[in-house]
Formats: sequence, structure tokens, C-alpha cells
Amino acid sequence: MTIRQALAHARKILVSNNIEDASLESELLLRHALDTSRVQLYIDLNRALSLEQENTFWHLIERRLNGVPTAYITEHREFYGIDFYVNPTVLIPRPESELLVEKALDLAQNQTISTIAEIGTGCGAIAISLALNLPQVKIYATDISASALNVALLNCQRYSVADRVSLL
Repeated sequence: MTIRQALAHARKILVSNNIEDASLESELLLRHALDTSRVQLYIDLNRALSLEQENTFWHLIERRLNGVPTAYITEHREFYGIDFYVNPTVLIPRPESELLVEKALDLAQNQTISTIAEIGTGCGAIAISLALNLPQVKIYATDISASALNVALLNCQRYSVADRVSLL
């Protein structure tokens, strides 16, 4: 089976199981199975998958069909153009929350803001997005879950903002 055939077949399966964004999800899962970039995936569309790669991919598709969100399967979610590590101990960042970041950045342009607090930080997507765009601001990000704070810490360290994002 080629990459092109695997993508087409997975799309068909996901669509028939009412999975939204079936094309995107099948691509993300295949990229994860192959540990490859989007560009490389499409360059290699006619390349045959090994039996191991096929098995890995279909296992991921089965997990998705069993209700596991793609972000938990791949342990990644893009938010505000930044790739965040996520796992089942945190909620998956929602695209609508990017509006919160936009609004905060707009407010920061018109006012002097030195401190921001975020309640329920989860993986830290909002706090880190703000920290990367507002280097002069100290951010306090809180969560009731110690596991979530561990995920946020990994993301803070990854983007070198742990000195400006205090996790509480």
C-alpha cells in the first residue's frame, strides 16, 4: 500500500464513521506513524509503506475510531501557530481560545501591562503564547491539577519561558 492509498482509505473510513476533518486527521495520524513532515509526506505519496508502518497507522486509526482525539494520539496540538505537547491529563486547546490571546495582545498594545494571570492553564497554551509575544510581562498560570502543571512546565521549558511563566 502506498502513502496515497493509505491516506485515501483512512479518509474514507473516518468519513464513514462521522469523524470531522477526516482528511486532516488521516494526514496527521499518518505523519505521526511515519514520523515525517507534511512536505515529506506529500513528496513521498507514491512510496510503499512497510508492513510495520501500515500496522502502526491502522492501529492509530482504530484508536481514533474508538473516540481517542487525534491530539492525544499524537501528543501534539497547534495553538496560535505554536506546537504544544498535550496528553489526557489536560484539555486540548481550542481554536476559539486563540481569540483570548488576540484580545490580550490588543489590550497590551494600548496599555502598560506588567502582569497577567491565567486560571486553568492546562498545557499552558494561552500563557506561553502570551509570554512569547509579550517578553516584558510576567505571567502567573494556575491549575488545580498537578499533572496539568507538569505538562505546562514541559511546554514552558520547550519554549524557554519558564523564567517568566510562574506555574501555580
